[in-house]
Amino acid sequence: MPAMTRDWFSGQVVRCQTALFRTARTILKSDQDAEDAVQEAILSAYASLAALREPEKFKPWILRILTNKCYDVCRKSHPSVALSDVEEVIPASGTDCTERLSLWQAVEQLPPDFRTVITLFYYEDLNIRQIGGVLGLSQAAVKTRLHRGRERLKILLGEEGTNDGSV
Repeated sequence: MPAMTRDWFSGQVVRCQTALFRTARTILKSDQDAEDAVQEAILSAYASLAALREPEKFKPWILRILTNKCYDVCRKSHPSVALSDVEEVIPASGTDCTERLSLWQAVEQLPPDFRTVITLFYYEDLNIRQIGGVLGLSQAAVKTRLHRGRERLKILLGEEGTNDGSV
């Protein structure tokens, strides 16, 4: 069991920094808000480092703290929609419908619940149990969101006819 020193903590944060930012960005949809949430999560995690019982599970532990911070930001913010966000969802007249989205663009268009689960599973390589722990969901709920997220991705990517189980 490693000694959970400041250096150890810093090393773990550096190892997880991309996952932290990407996860915050998928929930908050703003680079600035994501950066703020990551900073708050790191400070909170360091302050409660003694609560981490299994150091090898640092990544899911800090991701859980981060998602809670992100959801706090969502609850505090007033619901509003930027016109630029709507333009991406509603195609303008004359838009070439054969133009295909990149996978990441499609993931960003998913509803937050699906987007977060898809990101944690495919981009951060967390398993279903870990995602459930990070998000406070049952494994069945994670599986359902993964399935529904994949189905939405197929639609967004224009692959409704494929049924091979891949994204």
